[in-house]
Amino acid sequence: MSQLFAIVYDGPDAARRTIDRLQEAARGGTIEIADLVVAVRKPSGEVTLDQSINLVAGGALGGAFWGSLVGLVFMNPLVGTAAGAAAGALGGWLSDYGIDDDFMRKLAMSVVPGKAVLFVLAQQMPIDKIVPLLAEEHGELLHSSLSADVDTLLSTALSAARAPAAPSEPPPP
Repeated sequence: MSQLFAIVYDGPDAARRTIDRLQEAARGGTIEIADLVVAVRKPSGEVTLDQSINLVAGGALGGAFWGSLVGLVFMNPLVGTAAGAAAGALGGWLSDYGIDDDFMRKLAMSVVPGKAVLFVLAQQMPIDKIVPLLAEEHGELLHSSLSADVDTLLSTALSAARAPAAPSEPPPP
């Protein structure tokens, strides 16, 4: 079952650092990610989407493989590779699986300009291992399809990370 959640960060750098941690966890097999997107609301009010999973490159690579295989059968692997890569890239560009772009833009319009929203769509996510990764940056849970218990756990962890440190008094002279 897919799980979707969106976290608001003070800026795109914090969201991208969180993406780096999530991708590292994915390489280690801790989480299975279907889509990662950073939506940034610019001061002008415009929302830009930064897709972390590149469907065009993946489609081109797969198309090149299958095209070269078919090209070998017909004794022209270079033409097959080029045609397969082009067809795969076009297929990757046309396919838009994952989180709906309109949904992300609408949700990102609800945040203050300058903020960034990290959208995560995960297939497999052991929450006890993921919450610490998400809570390393200052953020606020904006939307989730998680259970109420997990939603509360994640919100609490993000709030704890967001709490400013108490000012320390300077040492006496």
